[in-house]
Amino acid sequence: MSQDPPYKKAYNSIFKMYSSRSNVPKKLPPVQGDDATLPLIDLSRLFSGEIEHERCVEEMVEAASEWGFFQVVNHGVPQEVLDMVYHEGRKVFDQPCSEKTRENFLNLSKNSYRRGNPNATSPSQFFWSEALQIDLTEIPNLPEDNKNLRTALEACVQEMTRLAQMMCELLGKRVKVKPNYFEENCIPANSNIRINKYPPCLSDSEIVGLIPHTDTDFITVLSQDTVGGLELKNDGRWLAVKPRPDALIVNIGDLFQVLSNGLYKSIEHRVVSSRRCRERLSIAFFFSPDQDVEIECVGNPKLYRRFTLKEYKEQIRRDVKATGDKVGLARFLVDEP
Repeated sequence: MSQDPPYKKAYNSIFKMYSSRSNVPKKLPPVQGDDATLPLIDLSRLFSGEIEHERCVEEMVEAASEWGFFQVVNHGVPQEVLDMVYHEGRKVFDQPCSEKTRENFLNLSKNSYRRGNPNATSPSQFFWSEALQIDLTEIPNLPEDNKNLRTALEACVQEMTRLAQMMCELLGKRVKVKPNYFEENCIPANSNIRINKYPPCLSDSEIVGLIPHTDTDFITVLSQDTVGGLELKNDGRWLAVKPRPDALIVNIGDLFQVLSNGLYKSIEHRVVSSRRCRERLSIAFFFSPDQDVEIECVGNPKLYRRFTLKEYKEQIRRDVKATGDKVGLARFLVDEP
């Protein structure tokens, strides 16, 4: 079976390097985790009186502290909007690789379209996926022949921004973040949206769809289809998140872990590849501040030193270049050597 993008051809040296090793098994260890039962929170309770409102917020706080992940239903994002993004995103991914990798594809900035990991030097750093990541300021620039994609993204971003800001303000209030902090520092133009495609893995090696990582933003709002593949790390074990069609997944990012002085947890997660000849699609909305906003712990003693998102991303780039991996918040601990 041929592939487009031609992952195996493009990363042939990695697969050859792995298969030539004599001291490792032919395949990487299986990556399928146990099933996870994420906290499920009904957001309609926020509007069902003061007592139910407080209980709902308390469940969000508990989930953000213990899991770093939770699911929300009755979130207000219309399913038809998500379906429209999936439909238009699939049409983009179905275009030839030569088109998707050309300069100024869809009038987007460089590296908006991504496949695999160009920095990978080993199978453990390679991931079997495509992504279209779009800064919100770029959506109006999408070509006229992609106006349906533009319309779908605009509608989705409007709903996701509303939802992300509301949840951040509620979680922030519990850790004494000043009122309207997120409204002031997370204007829509600072965030971005990404459509992910995870093709069935046709390799003989056990390759993940997305390598283990934490998100950099305040929170991520994720819609996934029914194929499954998302896993999170909890107490040292990988747990598989079973898709639920009516729910969105919310996870805490690095910046919120800092802002909450470590109360809320930014948890490592990954996507495993499907070997059932079914592709997986997801939509991720990353709620982020301006590059120059200083992120400072609320409360004392402070676990992390103050930094800007720009500083944080620059440190990540240096670490990835030097080590192949994101070191992350460990670089910004107050007592770092």
